Amino acid sequence: SDRSLVTEYTFYTMQQMDPVALESSGNGSRSMFQNGFPGLACKHCSGKPHARKFFYRTSEILSGNYAHIPNHVLSCKHAPMEVKKTLAEKKKDHQAQKSRLSRGSQRVFFNQIWDRLHSKKK
Repeated sequence: SDRSLVTEYTFYTMQQMDPVALESSGNGSRSMFQNGFPGLACKHCSGKPHARKFFYRTSEILSGNYAHIPNHVLSCKHAPMEVKKTLAEKKKDHQAQKSRLSRGSQRVFFNQIWDRLHSKKK
């Protein structure tokens, strides 16, 4: 049911992410979040040095700053070229598809992602 809420580009982008919890080591600018805070990690560079992780305080911030995620996937040196090519192709139709979506559907999508991440938190 999530697929119908966003464009193919957004949906495919989010398929490149895995849930992750903030670790205490190396938080840097993330120190405002508690250890264990839920976020998203690029599945292609996860577990490697300098892996890209995304932490957002609210679902609104996730939705508003979402563009950082596909930008990372397109530049991730560990993402397969086929993934980058598919993402770039889907990006071409993004605006046209977005105009056909119901108003507020993207917000619903990111609220659901947020809720799933935070329901796993113990």
